[in-house]
Amino acid sequence: MAPPRPLGCTPGGEETVAATLAESLAAGDPQAFAALYDRLAARLLGAARTMTAASADAEDVVQDLFVELARGRTHLATVADLEAYVFTMLRNAVRRRSRRVAIGRRAVLAIAERRCAAGGLLSAAADLPDDQLAAAVAALPEAQREVVALKINAGLTFAEIAAVTGTSLNTAASRYRYALEKLRTALTVQEEE
Repeated sequence: MAPPRPLGCTPGGEETVAATLAESLAAGDPQAFAALYDRLAARLLGAARTMTAASADAEDVVQDLFVELARGRTHLATVADLEAYVFTMLRNAVRRRSRRVAIGRRAVLAIAERRCAAGGLLSAAADLPDDQLAAAVAALPEAQREVVALKINAGLTFAEIAAVTGTSLNTAASRYRYALEKLRTALTVQEEE
């Protein structure tokens, strides 16, 4: 299967198709959004993966981009080059996400430092009072271990964790839930032995 041709630069009246597509998008035509998604989603996701270096982040950025396109659709009728416009939106979305993550990480470090200084919170799995629990926490996948540390050790909310990790609130909560399930299973198995 040949890769999709760019919207505004291909022979055979493609510029007219792109202009019609932009007008249909501006009018809120669901089929136009489906056509745009079919044409650009794979390329947007590939570019986003390269820019973010993380598949989950890339997927979130592309999803947010399509939501933003739908919300601001009335402006699309005046866009001269729809494809360039969408990829510019992608670039800007990745930059905004990177800034949010950097700001969030700095904020979390400051919060964690204050909380640790004030309350002497646990700083690592090895500091846990139970060796079995410490081993179970250490065995968690890195993303889940990070969320557990931010939730328990730093005392952050899921919204704060999402901002720090650059994920959605649901992803942060799911990682925490999965981590707790794994810890519960690991500790139950150890108790039965």
